[in-house]
Amino acid sequence: MHKSNKSKKILISPLNWGLGHAVRDIPLINKLISAGYEVIIATEGASAELLKKEFPKLLHIELKSFSIKYPKKNAFVFKMLIQLPKIIRGIRKEHKQVQKIIKQQNIDLIISDNRYGVYSKEVPSIFITHQIFIQLPKQIKFLEGIVFKMQQNKISKFSKCLIPDYKNEINLSGKLSHKQRLPAEFSFVGILSQFQYNKEDSKEYINDILIILSGPEPQRTILETKIIKQLEGTNKKVLLVSGQPEKSFSKNNSNIKYVNHLSRKEMQFAIQNSEIIISRAGYTTIMDLVKLQKKAILIPTPSQTEQEYLANYLKNKNMFIFCKQDNFIIDEVIKKIQKLQTNFSVFEKAKKDNFLNVVKNTFHPDFLDNEKCVTKR
Repeated sequence: MHKSNKSKKILISPLNWGLGHAVRDIPLINKLISAGYEVIIATEGASAELLKKEFPKLLHIELKSFSIKYPKKNAFVFKMLIQLPKIIRGIRKEHKQVQKIIKQQNIDLIISDNRYGVYSKEVPSIFITHQIFIQLPKQIKFLEGIVFKMQQNKISKFSKCLIPDYKNEINLSGKLSHKQRLPAEFSFVGILSQFQYNKEDSKEYINDILIILSGPEPQRTILETKIIKQLEGTNKKVLLVSGQPEKSFSKNNSNIKYVNHLSRKEMQFAIQNSEIIISRAGYTTIMDLVKLQKKAILIPTPSQTEQEYLANYLKNKNMFIFCKQDNFIIDEVIKKIQKLQTNFSVFEKAKKDNFLNVVKNTFHPDFLDNEKCVTKR
């Protein structure tokens, strides 16, 4: 006799590198709850604080990973390579923690958002990522093949890999997930966004500029300081969301209002009712902006090749303005975005997400009995 949805427990665990992974998991968690599944959240840090505010009634378990030190200057990838042994140890550590959680909570399915150690051979495990083909800097681009094989080895430990994008030419991730044909275990599930587009929400602008900050320190603070320096004391009405839900503050400084975090409804309202948006080029932010059909100025975190690629790729599609952090001059980017003509309506015709279908198929008896679909040892 198979369990009903109500008795099935799903462990969902987003990576705590910035807030993007936690934010994009919000609509997934809501879908799972609506479908009758019992959801348990396992993460840490700012991501944990964010999800506790969004889902106060759910069980939250601290699942520690590994802390990474980010450079002040352009040496992100090299810094990551130096810390690779630490990352590998962290993946092994989180894997051991997950085995305990599975037994203690009687978990039926795992959903891991970019956490390579959050899987089990005991239950089906789903991995979420939009980076199947990691882009490396020119200096070490020759290593991409090796990195791809290493990553595929990690992903092969999971039953399925879900890609939050569209399968065909109309897509957001470009060659990050469309470089070559993928095996059947990989499924495109459409963009994941917590927002719903409403034309009525943006008739009048409340803010001249909305700044959405996120990502690792010290680069988050460096960008915040740079933007404030250019906007403070101007006639522009600015709302700055610092992306720090673990902190509690809200202040007004001349023409700039600072908030640490906005709820889902507040953020949607702020985006749709702001004339100009400035943000990092994080994939989750991009999905949200596309869902709300809002153009923006994207400033990638320095040396994060994924963000640099995405910003440039989408700039070439006339969807966003791409500006490097060191080259940011507010007057220049405002002129550029005012001239930008976008067409987000093409995404309305794209295939809707099939995330729940993948989850339901995962629980199908044929799936569970199929050795190819059970987590590999």
